[in-house]
Amino acid sequence: MDAIHPTGERAIVVCGLGRFGLLVVEHLRAAGRSVTVISDERTSPDRVERAVFAGARVMRGDFGAASVRREAGVDGAAAVVLATADDLANLETALEVRGEAPGVAVVMRHSEPRFARRFERDFGITAMASECLAADAFVEAALAPPPAAAVVREATATERVPWRPLRSSFVIVPAAVALLYLVAVVVFRATLGLGWVDAAYFTSSIMTTVGFGDFNLREAPAGLKIFGIVLMFSGLVLIAILSSLLTMFIVSGTADQLRNEFRARRLRGHVVVCGLGHVGLAVARDLRGRGVPVVVVDPEGDDEPHRELHMRCPVIVGDAKRPAVLARAGTGRARALVACTSNDALNLEIGLAAQSLGRAARRAVPLRLVLRCFDADLARRIHAVSSDYTLLSEARIAAPRFAAVALGRGAAAAPPRPG
Repeated sequence: MDAIHPTGERAIVVCGLGRFGLLVVEHLRAAGRSVTVISDERTSPDRVERAVFAGARVMRGDFGAASVRREAGVDGAAAVVLATADDLANLETALEVRGEAPGVAVVMRHSEPRFARRFERDFGITAMASECLAADAFVEAALAPPPAAAVVREATATERVPWRPLRSSFVIVPAAVALLYLVAVVVFRATLGLGWVDAAYFTSSIMTTVGFGDFNLREAPAGLKIFGIVLMFSGLVLIAILSSLLTMFIVSGTADQLRNEFRARRLRGHVVVCGLGHVGLAVARDLRGRGVPVVVVDPEGDDEPHRELHMRCPVIVGDAKRPAVLARAGTGRARALVACTSNDALNLEIGLAAQSLGRAARRAVPLRLVLRCFDADLARRIHAVSSDYTLLSEARIAAPRFAAVALGRGAAAAPPRPG
């Protein structure tokens, strides 16, 4: 069956009816184009109803199956838009469509923009990352100038960063070793009549269990021998603990974290980006490309895919809902915070925690809070009661661009910048 409109116009086939796919369908229908949607059984009924209400023809099935694509009329379509979040499924189907219908334009959603030129050059497939298309709007919202009446001043409150258990261990254990060493040096100098250097040398040989034999406690009183025994075992245990902590400090990434926190502590007027998904990475890279200092907060920010970001900006590993983690990122001194995880509720919690931290810092200019939000109704409700938050959806920003390319208009105009 060919995807031909009764007027003779070829239809556009959209594969996938998630949030993003539905918005692409609605934009295509608003442009007056006939649309056929291929959607599997997992798609929620309300999205199917919205697509049908918009005037699209909806087919149930796996768009990866050639028989389903034939029934949808892909070979006679004006364009095929692969709009799911599954990069592999989109690419596999795009290649199959390219082989089945070489004359049909293929527009594919793909999260890796670095491959876009190769897809276009080698296969004739237009690949775009919705996250990268939307990053500009998030960045513009974060960098929007403060109100003209506002007077910028430095935060007057000191951000208190609580000690973590590992940090306290690195203070207590070395302090205990140093104290034991000094006490032993004083004791051996007073009881054995050694000079300071000889007393330090003798103490070192006992605590490290080297025992060269040039000094010993053979003729010493019983009390001093008992002290020497205690010193041997105590030194052995404390040095073993210190070695373990030093190994953990290096291997666990704690050294990198302390270095990142030190880098973040020196920044002023930076942007804190919470969440290192595709959107967070795109926003952080865009900001760095503009020369804006950035601190990233992510619970798994030390993963291998994020290593390259560590070289460009501090990455704080932790839960961004916790004020202590936001404080380590310097939120009280930042110009803006962008929460772009894939969870609306989590983004709102991060925004609330950041706002409380900003107020505690007695800021003259409120911290700009830019939150990623999938639920349009939630965004409208929040905007209706508070002007402190800017809520954006990358799907709503990028969908018109995909629709424009599918309509043959080339790259759409840049998405509208939030006020």
